[in-house]
Amino acid sequence: MSASVPPAPWPHTAVEEPRVPRGTPVYTAWGWVSAWTTVAGVAVSAVSLWLMTGPMLSYVRRVAEVSSMAASGTRVQPGVVSAIIFDLMPGIVAASMLGTLLGWALYALVIVAGYRDYVQLGRLGYPKRFHWAWSFLSPVYPIGRAVVVRRQAGTGSATMWIALAATAASFLLTIGWSFWLMFAMFDAMRAGLGTIA
Repeated sequence: MSASVPPAPWPHTAVEEPRVPRGTPVYTAWGWVSAWTTVAGVAVSAVSLWLMTGPMLSYVRRVAEVSSMAASGTRVQPGVVSAIIFDLMPGIVAASMLGTLLGWALYALVIVAGYRDYVQLGRLGYPKRFHWAWSFLSPVYPIGRAVVVRRQAGTGSATMWIALAATAASFLLTIGWSFWLMFAMFDAMRAGLGTIA
């Protein structure tokens, strides 16, 4: 008795990707806006971090100075640390608010750009499009858009590379600033505590 392999329930056929006619534009103005807003987001983050750094380091240095005074036996008034916080808080809050407002404006622009790009790609004749709702996850839309457009036109991946580069730059900026800030805070504390040593 020989065992036979039953046939597959349906034949495996390769599904051919739909193509657009040669010469169909692969980029729209809104597609570029969507990609470059990821770069603008990195710039906004960098400016916001830069603006917050000065007040944060001043706070650490001044609190260390107060600690140094207390450690040397000088009586410190109870409201000194609160006064330092209230003195430096406007700078930190202003930098944070600026970054937040610009970030929300860019986020809204990314969503509008993704939707407009999605509509324009449809008008250009692309039968498959990466859905614009992926714009809510900022760098995802330009990346997915490039993949889907490239499959149908054979080219058009610049938006993906811009978004990937901006995402990598954002990651490196955050990690680099965090390490730099940690060492800068140690230096500020050392400067503030200098009278103890």
